[in-house]
Amino acid sequence: MASEQSEIPRRSLFGLNAANFLQAEMVGVILPLLNGYLKQAGWRYDSLGVATAIGGLGALIFQAPAGWLIDKLTCRRAIFAVAAVLTGVCFVAIPLAPRVPVWIDSLLFASGAAQTLFGPVLAALALGLASHSRLNRVMGANQSWNHAGNIAAALLAMAVVSALGLSSVFYSVGLCSLLAAASMLLIRDGDIDEQVAAGLTRGEEAKPSWKHLLHNRTVLFLFLSIFMFHLANAPILPTVALYVKKLGGSDNLMTATVLTAQIVMVPVALFAGRLCDSWGRKPVLAIAFWVLPLRIFTYSLATTPSAVVWLQALDGIGAGIYGVAVAAVSADLTKGKGGFNTLMGLFATAVAVGGVAGPLLSGVCVQHLGFRVTFYAFAALAGLGAAVFSWLVPDTARLNEQSAVAPAADLGMVEEGL
Repeated sequence: MASEQSEIPRRSLFGLNAANFLQAEMVGVILPLLNGYLKQAGWRYDSLGVATAIGGLGALIFQAPAGWLIDKLTCRRAIFAVAAVLTGVCFVAIPLAPRVPVWIDSLLFASGAAQTLFGPVLAALALGLASHSRLNRVMGANQSWNHAGNIAAALLAMAVVSALGLSSVFYSVGLCSLLAAASMLLIRDGDIDEQVAAGLTRGEEAKPSWKHLLHNRTVLFLFLSIFMFHLANAPILPTVALYVKKLGGSDNLMTATVLTAQIVMVPVALFAGRLCDSWGRKPVLAIAFWVLPLRIFTYSLATTPSAVVWLQALDGIGAGIYGVAVAAVSADLTKGKGGFNTLMGLFATAVAVGGVAGPLLSGVCVQHLGFRVTFYAFAALAGLGAAVFSWLVPDTARLNEQSAVAPAADLGMVEEGL
């Protein structure tokens, strides 16, 4: 297995990057295209919001258990492969099933549940392969490959949709799911330190309880700010895709809303890992939080489809940072304690709660109040989440440094961020 000083095995690192790339290739553009597909079938905006929320509900219910499971089990590569194939099957079934809510919502629920395993597994493999000292750089590379996969997915979708129609994109997801599962064969078991992958340091005995996470005020404030961030963020991409269509944009221009953001995310994610080391976690993650309300508000000022697509570049900044920085924060808060994947699952639960509530709220707002008022409301929500993060969450890298030198009697206060 890799040590702190040894070079990270190239084959396993390539397999991990490939898994990130192909996982994004599977699901990168499916949501806005799914909404367009169902809109063509005569679905109302609020019905589209419910369908999106149902997929988020599957993620919400299973996200925290998924993180806990990945902490407990070591067959992480097999878990990822099974989740990838199951997700592919769900999306391939969508154009084959009747386009009525009971069928579509059930498939989206199952796919949402399966996708809860992707984040914790990939983060655990990165930590077990790279160790704490090199996690940020490896996560930056992983997230760059993930966003590159989204770019490839958008380009592929534009090609197949132009040639074969919207339904063809679901079959491409099925193919990518098989390739994603196969990428796990490149990662060797011996290269993964299973203790480090769970958040422990090398040689430590596993700690059975993760309840310390629920008593940590930094964790609770982070959970709240992440929830508000994604309550505002989750419905915006599909809403923007529908806005592009309302303004007269084509299916390809609707797909380009994903492509524009992902092009920006690739370099941002790569640099985010380095900046988390040099600047600290909080200032880097704060950029992601504050870009979101600015981005949502500016959509209300756009009057042409092309302007909306260009504004999606701001999404690339926030999303490019978030995927890297949240793993760095989770590693800081669980180092030497265990529960890394459980904490990742808790934060992903906050994302999933936003993923359920946000689309429901946005669907109703768009249907009854219009796009502009919807953008105003969600920009305000995003600003509130950014304020909570900025005022109440400390820099977790500094907390780790303090806990390394604090007297034993003071460790509890350091962990609480007091």
